[in-house]
Amino acid sequence: MLAILLGALAMGFLGVYIADVVVRSGRSVQNVQIEGVDVGGLSEDEIRNEVRKLAAEYGNRSLPLLTPAGTIAATAAELGFSLDVEANVSAALAAGQTGASPVAWASSFFGENNLNAIVTWDELVAQQFGDGVQAVLVRGAEPARLELRDGAFVVDPGVTGLRVTPADIRAAVRQTAAARTLPDVIVVEPSSFPPPVTAFDLQATADDVNARTARGVTVYVEDTIRDFLPAEVRSWLAVTPANPPAIDLDTAYVTEVIESRLANIAVPGDPGRFDIVDGVLVAVDARPGRRCCAPNAGETVLAALQAGHFEIRLHLTDVPGSEGDLIAETGVRELVGEFTTHFTAGQDRVMNIRRIAELVRGALIAPGETWSVNDYVGRRTEAKGFVPAGVIYLGKFQEDVGGGVSQFATTLFNAAFFAGLDFGEYQAHSIYISRYPYGREATISYPHPDLQLVNNTPYTMLLWPTSTEDSVTVHIYSTLHMTVVQSDQWEEPEDQCTKVFTERTRTFADGTFTTDTVRAIYQPAEGLNCQGEPFVQPPDCAPGEGAVDTDNDGWVESCRALCPVSESPGEAGATTTSTTVPDGSCIPVCVDEPDSDATDEAAPCIPICGPDDADASPGSCARPEDIPRITAEAGGTGAPATEGAEGADEAIPLETEAPAESRTGDSGA
Repeated sequence: MLAILLGALAMGFLGVYIADVVVRSGRSVQNVQIEGVDVGGLSEDEIRNEVRKLAAEYGNRSLPLLTPAGTIAATAAELGFSLDVEANVSAALAAGQTGASPVAWASSFFGENNLNAIVTWDELVAQQFGDGVQAVLVRGAEPARLELRDGAFVVDPGVTGLRVTPADIRAAVRQTAAARTLPDVIVVEPSSFPPPVTAFDLQATADDVNARTARGVTVYVEDTIRDFLPAEVRSWLAVTPANPPAIDLDTAYVTEVIESRLANIAVPGDPGRFDIVDGVLVAVDARPGRRCCAPNAGETVLAALQAGHFEIRLHLTDVPGSEGDLIAETGVRELVGEFTTHFTAGQDRVMNIRRIAELVRGALIAPGETWSVNDYVGRRTEAKGFVPAGVIYLGKFQEDVGGGVSQFATTLFNAAFFAGLDFGEYQAHSIYISRYPYGREATISYPHPDLQLVNNTPYTMLLWPTSTEDSVTVHIYSTLHMTVVQSDQWEEPEDQCTKVFTERTRTFADGTFTTDTVRAIYQPAEGLNCQGEPFVQPPDCAPGEGAVDTDNDGWVESCRALCPVSESPGEAGATTTSTTVPDGSCIPVCVDEPDSDATDEAAPCIPICGPDDADASPGSCARPEDIPRITAEAGGTGAPATEGAEGADEAIPLETEAPAESRTGDSGA
């Protein structure tokens, strides 16, 4: 029964389907819509009428253009779109017809078939709309540029620009028109445009500048060389692309960099030196300081780089006003002390006095400084222009190179005395010489005794010795702020020597004063110390020998054999004595007076000891019992009775000047 029932129903459904198909021939199927307008079950003409109604309204449909820069309002008609009436009618009639089946027919009563309207496009209308729209900038283009990275120029490619142009709008609308159906919005893709300067444009510039600066810059200033590495040199540059590129730099900045790097070769200013012009103290030869470099140093670097060079030579430049004011800076402006001593013109010692005066002229003693003649002048040698002349050595007058300079020392000592300077090391002559102020004088030798002046004032002292054919004068210039007088002098004995104390009084501008003394000690006689003994004692010679001066320096320092005495009988049984003529191996004995005709000039003979010589040291005189004798009967004359004598001891060597260990070693009278 069920099968019969189902079969009956199927036959009925099929019958209805066939009947409806026959009835609706030339019409659209049920539930067909075009853009929401129901055209289902309508005939062709009815569909055409509905489509025409829709087309009349469709041109006003909003169809905005969506761009990255914003939305451009437009309607479908403005963009050239309109409904294709016949195409839409055909689409409505065809909807659901092709391949229809009873099942599809049945489902048409329950589903929807909403068709998109088919449009036609007028490109000319769209172009007219697009031409009326201004191009819209989405992103500006940034030019390629040169950058300094890791010490070299590289090219940054810049940024490509984006914008919406009428052409971009036409392209988007054309693409939409190709689909023949309209979306809710039309998306417009912007077009790109290149930067005004491209990477290609700059690469040649980067390569050129890198090559031109590959060796940096080498700067020569006087004897100094400074290298500036490529990375630093490139950091100075401003480059304008061209062929060849235009190079520029901040010349003031580069000048400052070079000056800073070469600051150590600056030469300080020199306030000059003092001179006496027409009797007036003046400063001459002032020189400004010099520094690197000339103000155009930066321009010089720029010109070198532009020409493709990497080496430049710069010069120091004067610093105006840097020479200073010698007189103001030192306080040397007036005479504060002077002294003159005289000598006999033409003597060798005069050459030494004038030479040391010349060397000392212009010496400056700063406040608080201790100034030394020996440190300033050094050893007096022939190479420095000094000659042999008289000196005092161990209390005796002798001769050596530099003799006489103690007269300069005495002159300087007195000038300093009256200028108010203090003294460090100093020493008077061991024998008073009448041409010098008694008790107020000094001697010098090398390295001692020295003459040291101590500047205890707040001003610099200038020593200015001058000389004539018969005198030497020492002027001392500074700022006068005291007066000095010799206020007293007294003597004290020291054994057989005499100590002399000389007092001076220094009175200052504020009325205060101080006193101090300088000291001298004089020997009792030439060659004698304060105990009245010779500075050099005769040697203790053996019997048959005597002490002699073998080098003629005034000191008896060597033992020599005595020449034998020849004896022969005389009248009435008397005996006659005589010494042989010395042959260099012995020294004759003086019977009465020394033999002035003896050939040994160093010591013509040795005296015979008398009653008053009982305490004489052996060898200082010849005792009769120690004198060798040859009698006539012994045969021959002149042969010594003693064994062959030893040679003379080595002479005591003299220093260039008196030795330091001798307090009484003076370098000239």
